[in-house]
Amino acid sequence: MSVAAAFHLLGIDGSAPLGFYGLYSIAASLGWLFGNVYVQRTRKMEKPLRRPFLVVYFFGPLGTVYLLRCMEPLDFQRAAPLVLLYAWCVYTIFFGVPIVFRIPFGGKR
Repeated sequence: MSVAAAFHLLGIDGSAPLGFYGLYSIAASLGWLFGNVYVQRTRKMEKPLRRPFLVVYFFGPLGTVYLLRCMEPLDFQRAAPLVLLYAWCVYTIFFGVPIVFRIPFGGKR
């Protein structure tokens, strides 16, 4: 899709007018979801084995946030250029909370 947009075969700007709150909500939801998935998937792994999973689960869903930002109208993108940085910060905070507070689910107490 990005190759088609780069060659101007497909116009993606203006096809998803979310606004600030919609983009931040999606970033927060994806961060929380994939942070919890990362914690559950790597719960019993050694630390060196977790690093590739961290890269995939952290940067993978961010592509969706970037794509949604690119699908907003160009005037809206130019009026607020730092929105993507703020959405990245929101995603990072919500991704990091489950990792910092690793809660053992279903384990012995």
